[in-house]
Parts: sequence; C-alpha cells; structure tokens
Amino acid sequence: MKHNCCNHIGRRTVLSGAVFVAGGIALLPGTAFAGHAEALVLTCIDYRLVDDAVHFFDSHHLTNEYDQVSLAGASLAAVSPKFPSSNAALWDHVDIAKKLHAIKKVIVVDHRDCGAYKVAYGEKFVGERAGETAQHKEVMAEFKKTLAKKHPDLGVEFYLMDLDGKAEAVTV
Repeated sequence: MKHNCCNHIGRRTVLSGAVFVAGGIALLPGTAFAGHAEALVLTCIDYRLVDDAVHFFDSHHLTNEYDQVSLAGASLAAVSPKFPSSNAALWDHVDIAKKLHAIKKVIVVDHRDCGAYKVAYGEKFVGERAGETAQHKEVMAEFKKTLAKKHPDLGVEFYLMDLDGKAEAVTV
C-alpha cells in the first residue's frame, strides 16, 4: 500500500526524533541519563602503561565505574605552569565529571620514568628512585591542595606505578 507523504511518518523519522530528544535530555544537568561514576581517574598518556592502568583499575573494583582523563605527566599536567592548557583541560573535566556522573573522588596514577617530568624538571632523578618519588610526592601535594580549593567535596587517592605495572599508594 502506498502512503501519502504528508500522512505517513516513517520509522526513520520517529527514530531520528527519539534520538534527538534523548540526546537533548541527556545533556540536561542532573538527569537520570547522566549516570554515576565512582571516580575520575587521571593517568599519563605513556603508551607503556595503558594496559597496566586498566588492569590496576579493574583490580580495585572500578570496572565501568570511572571517567578517565589521560594527560602527559598526570598530576604534573594539572598543576605545572609549564602545561597551562593541560591544567585547564583537567579541571574542566573534573567539573564535567561531577555534573554528569556525580564522582566522589579523583584517583591519580603517576608513573616512574615519566617524560613529562623530564620536560618539567630535567634528568636529575633518572635512576634515583628516592628522589623521583619525592618529586612525584611534591607535585601530588600541590594537586591535593588545588583540588581542595576547587572541589573540597571530592576525595583524592594517589598512586605511583612502576614500568612493570605495579603501583604503590602514595600518601601526601
């Protein structure tokens, strides 16, 4: 049976309208479509540890429970004056994750032998584990202070990952 083009609404039209409406509703603050995530995780972009980071979050029972941001240097990217665009991007993402997914904390995973740290601080801690750890702790402390100012309602956890994927909790 032929349909008159003016009297027939096709499946594509209905589907397009439904997608448009659902997409618009999902962008409204506080809608049920926004969902929930336990945390926003911040990792470095280093290709050597991408799989290890996912395994780490899975082992901490965070599978499908986090938003992720990857920036060169992780904690360093959020606070170093050498990376102002990364600073802005990270804090914008924290704002968005809070609004869309009601995150409760930020989890930061820095790693050893980080190229961004070498860009910012030079090679002074290459092969010197204690000094490298102290440098990461100093930056993490600055991150914690900045997060407390911007989002006092959010918790924070810090980890330092070795290149073999093992991570240790860092207290600052």
